[in-house]
Amino acid sequence: MKKIKVLAAMGAVMAILLSCSPSGNGEIVPANYEVIPLPSKIVTSEGDPFILSRSVKIIIPEGNEKMRRNAEFLAEFLEISTGIKPGISTGTQENGAIVLATGLQHPNAEAYEMRVDGKSITITGASEAAVFYGIQTLRKSIPADGGQVIFQPVTIKDEPRFSHRGMMLDVARHFQPAEFVKRYIDILALHNLNRFHWHLTDDQGWRIEIKAYPKLTEVGSQRKH
Repeated sequence: MKKIKVLAAMGAVMAILLSCSPSGNGEIVPANYEVIPLPSKIVTSEGDPFILSRSVKIIIPEGNEKMRRNAEFLAEFLEISTGIKPGISTGTQENGAIVLATGLQHPNAEAYEMRVDGKSITITGASEAAVFYGIQTLRKSIPADGGQVIFQPVTIKDEPRFSHRGMMLDVARHFQPAEFVKRYIDILALHNLNRFHWHLTDDQGWRIEIKAYPKLTEVGSQRKH
C-alpha cells in the first residue's frame, strides 16, 4: 500500500513537471553547478527542487537601473536557452521567483551568494557587478540540451581571487568585425573576467575614426604587409 502511494506521488510530480515544460517533450534536466570557473563553495542540500516554469518572475530592487539591466540580461538568456522569458518586477519576494538583490556584507565588492530552494532562487551580491557574476553562474548551470530545467537546493558562495581579470584583443594588427568583438566580450563575461583591453592603434593599423584627422583611417588603417 505504501509503495502504491509513493508511486502515485511520483506520478503527480511528473505530471506537474510535464505540464510546465516549455518544450512539451517531458525531458527533465537538472542544473549542473559544477561550472567554470568553479565557485569557491558549493553546498547542496535535500529538499524540493526549484522548477523553472512559465510563471517565473525576476524580482529586483525598485529604482536600481543597473539591477534592471542585470534582470533583462538574465531574462533574455532564459528565453534563448529554455523558451521561457520571465517578467521583471519590483517588490517583495514571491514563490517561484528569481530574486536579484544587493546588500551582501563582504570585503570583496564582487562577492555573491546564490541560494536555491523549492520556492525561489536568490542571488545576493556585494554590488550590482557581483550579482552579474552570480547570474553567470546560474546561466552556466543550465544544460545546453534544452528540456524542463530543475534546480536542486544549493548554497553557492563565490568571490574572485584577483580584482583584475582580463584579456586583450588586438584589432590593430588583426582586424575583427563588430559582431566578433561583441561575442568576444560575452565570452569574457561568461568566464567572470572583468577587464577588456582593446588594442585599437599601432603602426600596423589605426582603428579609431577621428573626423578632424581623416587620414588616420584613410591611410593609417592599412599596411602592405
